[in-house]
Formats: sequence, C-alpha cells, structure tokens
Amino acid sequence: MNDTGCFLVYDHYEQNNKRFMVLACFRQDDRKLLYIRYFATEEKSIAGNVYVARIEKRVQNVGVFLTIPDGHVFVRDKDCRKPFYVKKQSFKKNFSVGDLILVQIEKDAIKTKEPEGKLSISIKTPYFILEKPGNEVSFSKRLQAKTKEKFSDIKCRDKSLLIRTAAAGIEPDELQKRIDSSSAEMDEIFSNGKNHTEPTLVWQDDDLMNRLLSAFPFARNHLKVTRIRTSDRNICDSLGEYGELYNDDGLSLLDLYRIRTITDNLLKKTVWLKSGGNIVIEQTEALTVIDVNSAKSKRCQPFTVNKEAATTIMEEIRLRNLSGIIVIDFMKMHSDDEKDAICSLMRAYADRDFARTSIEGFTRLGLLEMTREKLFPSVNQTLTGHLNYGTISSVDAQ
Repeated sequence: MNDTGCFLVYDHYEQNNKRFMVLACFRQDDRKLLYIRYFATEEKSIAGNVYVARIEKRVQNVGVFLTIPDGHVFVRDKDCRKPFYVKKQSFKKNFSVGDLILVQIEKDAIKTKEPEGKLSISIKTPYFILEKPGNEVSFSKRLQAKTKEKFSDIKCRDKSLLIRTAAAGIEPDELQKRIDSSSAEMDEIFSNGKNHTEPTLVWQDDDLMNRLLSAFPFARNHLKVTRIRTSDRNICDSLGEYGELYNDDGLSLLDLYRIRTITDNLLKKTVWLKSGGNIVIEQTEALTVIDVNSAKSKRCQPFTVNKEAATTIMEEIRLRNLSGIIVIDFMKMHSDDEKDAICSLMRAYADRDFARTSIEGFTRLGLLEMTREKLFPSVNQTLTGHLNYGTISSVDAQ
C-alpha cells in the first residue's frame, strides 16, 4: 500500500487565557483533518526521556514500579525483558527492590495514572529507529524492494535498526552518517547511566522535529509527513527541511485551517447530522456514552440516520481522542442485519484508527459497546481539565 501524503500545522493557541501548542494533521490532497492534539505550554512532556530509576516493587505478571526524580513510573511485565542494571543488589535475583536500572518513558501521566515506561532504550528519527538491546537490521514493510537493496550495506553494531519509509528519499551514505551519529548518542546514554547512584535524568530528546513526527502513529495509517507549517520563525528554523513558515497579516494560520472553529465544535457535546438527527456525547470518569437522536430528521428512516451517525461517531471519537469503554445508544433497529451493517461500517473505520479500537457488538438491551486504546488525554480534558462538556464555553477567539 502506498503512503498518503499529509502535512502538519503546529502553532500557538489560547483557550480561556491558558496557552497551548496545537498540532493538527491534514491529508495532503483534500485538507481533511485527520488528527489534532493540544499541548499545555506549562506542562512539559517527559515522554522519550531516559532515567536511572530505582525499583520499588515488582508484581509477578503485572509489571515493575520504579522511582524517578519527582515521581514514579510503571513498566508492564511484557516490557521488562533484559534490563540494563546501573546497580544490582543481588547477582542471583533480577528486579530486586533497590536495584537501579535504565528506563525510557513511553507515555506521560494521565490523570491519576503514573507515566508508563519500557526497559529497552530507543532513539526515533524520521528515517530510522535505533533500539538497544538488539542486533538486527529491518525495513518498513512499505519500502520497495529496490530501496531495500539500496540500503543493503547499511550497518549498525550491537543495536536493532528499523529503516523507515521516509529514508527512501536520502542516499545510503547520508543515512549511514545519521545512524552512526544516533548510535554514538545512544552509547553515551548507557555510558552516562553507569555514573549515577541515585535516580536521575540521563537523556532528553530535545529535537522538536522528532517529537512532532512521533506525536501520532503515522506509519500505522500509511501516512507520510511532507511539511510542518507554523507562524513561529524560531520553531520553523528548528524543523529543518520539514519547516514551512506561514506569514500573512491578513489571515492567521489557525484561521486558514479553521482550527478555532474545529476546536469549538470538539468542545460541544451535541453534533448535528446532515439528515437532521444529532448525536450527544457524554464523557464521564467510567465511560463515554453517546446517544443518537432523530431530532429534526422526521422524514428519514431510522437506519439511514444510524448509518450517518455511525460514521460521524467514529470521526468524533478519533478527533476528540475518546478512549476506554464507549457505549452507543442508536435509534431502534428492526433486524439483526441492520445491526450487523452498523458494526461492519464502524469496524471499517476502526481499522484505519491509529489507536487500537474494538467494536464489541450490541448488548441484549440494544446498546453498542466498543473500546479504544488510550494514548493521550482527550481534547476536552487537555483544554479544560475536566470531562463534562456541559460546563464548557466556546473557545475564545484570539
């Protein structure tokens, strides 16, 4: 499958006197919004950071709980293979309380959940991913055979190397030079880690371009970022070949792509359908409930409204980044065939989502159940700090 071109918009955003950075991903050919995220400027992400951490507790078949400076990290059991020990209490026992090991943060803390980490250390760039431990060279499945052949002499010692699709656009010598530089940087991470006897920060990825290109799982959706547009000259200069400066006093970058209007709509709990029906989204601590109503669609058949609602719901879930358990109350369906058609339609959309999404089907009460992986907070939670759409005012225009 060929990659679809997309571009990013990264710029300053203000909501209720709070400052954010907004990152929006648009499809290249028709400017369709695919994903959007907001980052509070006063809340710095620690995702990607590497720490020397102290083991506090290990729960068998669950994971390991670690202490880092100013907090804790949880590492799932499946990510606990081959730790790199900085200090070991017992050479006969792994994961002893008090052991010092290296950990890399995968997910920032969300509400009451601690950050999640992994014990393998990786450096991600637009062209490749280096990981240790490991000792193999592999290629993105979307790289053509002739491109793989072009890179057949690429080498990487004592680390795993995944060459990404974007590498097709550079020459082998340039790719090897970049790999060698990142490999030396990783060696320094492990070397520096040995010098510490207390939990401490060892490495921080300050490359803005790398962080933006890792903000969404682009590869999972066969997307290739071609450029990153911003109105901030300093940001543009730090983005290298991807950066594209927008400068128009008559129309702001946010207004050009209707980002304020989009955000305003994402903070409303009611979404109107072209058929005249609507969906109402209620986000709670335990789950998200979505209700489909006929509203003004008196001339449309319920199944017609349900089909339109199903596609709209999947779009809203993706853009709002709703996650966890989601329960949907569709208008009454008259047969199992109608229910199966709705499930098939929603599964087709779920297959294209960057977050793992499962359509579980209808309950005996006629409610559709689904789950979606939580990768980062919802739009509502990030911008307002709470879940209830009913208390949210419209986004302030700058």
